[in-house]
Amino acid sequence: MDIFEAIGYKLLNTTEITDTTGTRIYHGMRPEGSAPCINYFEVGYVPLHRGVVEAPRYQISCRAATPGAAQDLARKVCVLFHNMRESVNGFDIQSATVEGKLMFREDGTNLYHVPVDVRFIYEESEVN
Repeated sequence: MDIFEAIGYKLLNTTEITDTTGTRIYHGMRPEGSAPCINYFEVGYVPLHRGVVEAPRYQISCRAATPGAAQDLARKVCVLFHNMRESVNGFDIQSATVEGKLMFREDGTNLYHVPVDVRFIYEESEVN
């Protein structure tokens, strides 16, 4: 399992999130017209301790039709990941920290978008 799979697993298996999104949680780009939804992807990477410990930063994008619904979904994501230290379906995350969020209205759509930046730290299991 890789970190992106662990993130997706955690999101899809958290009732507070799926009560809002259903199964509309995507790694990479989101399909057109699907909201409320979440899509997530890596936006930064820092190798630590000779590449054995990794610290990627992911953007977890929360979208909804109203500002309040987008902020509420983002708040749930923040609560889920901030200061998280646990094994997610066998993938050990030493630390997850929310580094920031903001809200804007997407041009050309009726959607509000709240990107949440989360830093994950874990040991790479397949070191050569």
